[in-house]
Formats: sequence, structure tokens, C-alpha cells
Amino acid sequence: MVVFGVVLVVVGLVAYAAGLGDPAGSWWLLPPGLIAAGIGIVIAGAVATARRRLAPLRRAAGGGAAAGGPVARVRAVPAMIGEAWRGRNPAVPRYQAVLWLVAAVYLVSPVDFIPEFLPLIGIGDDIGVGAWLLSSLYAESGNYLGRQREQVERRPG
Repeated sequence: MVVFGVVLVVVGLVAYAAGLGDPAGSWWLLPPGLIAAGIGIVIAGAVATARRRLAPLRRAAGGGAAAGGPVARVRAVPAMIGEAWRGRNPAVPRYQAVLWLVAAVYLVSPVDFIPEFLPLIGIGDDIGVGAWLLSSLYAESGNYLGRQREQVERRPG
């Protein structure tokens, strides 16, 4: 993932050097968009790598192992958010569900902290918020499924 992000940044820089970044041309947003997307993917990849390397430490501290494939994790997100919102999921506090909601609203709202017409950084905040939201939901839904699996295994019967 990090390598793909670096490739996008390099392609964006090459496109900019080739003259596609000229505001007079019709493709002037392509290089900044490629660079911003590459930076966002590099950041998301670095966060994912750090979380993956820290997972054994979380398990050793009693955090439990994540479970479920991508489809199972996506299906678990509504139940996980609902339980967090109602206070039934002690591992995910209510403020985390509020942060996810705020991030989703920020992504779809036309109001931005950094406007999109700024070439390089305008879309960067949206990419960063989106990458955080997706990686956070994906990781936490895996932990949620892991806790559910542990509860089923502990039940007598």
C-alpha cells in the first residue's frame, strides 16, 4: 500500500514536470490530485502497518484477536456502531461512534476546512479523513467480531 502511494506521488510529480500541471491546460488538476491521493495512501499504509505490528502487543495485553474477512467486517459495522451508541459495547466508547459520524458528515458535506479549489491540499483533508474513517472502522469491526467469537466460545453448552 505504501509502495502504491509512493508510485502515485512519483507519477503526479512526473506529470507536473511534463507540463500537465499548467493552469491553462484542461488537465491541470491531475498532478495535484495524484500527489494528494498518493500522500493519503502512504499515510493510510503507514497507519495500517503500525497497527499490524502493534497487534501482538494488544493481544498480549488482553485485547483479543481480530476476526472476520472484509465482507464480514463491513456487515458488522452497523451493529457495532449501534451497540457503541447505546453503550452496550464497552470496548468502543460512545465518543468513538460520534467521531465516526462527524467524519462521515464531513466527507459528504459541501463545507470544508480546506476548500477543494486549492490544488494540492484541498482534497488532501478529505483523503485523510476518509482513510482514517475506513481504517478505523475496518480495524474496530475486526476486533468486534473477535470479541463476539470469544463470547460464543466461552458459553457453556
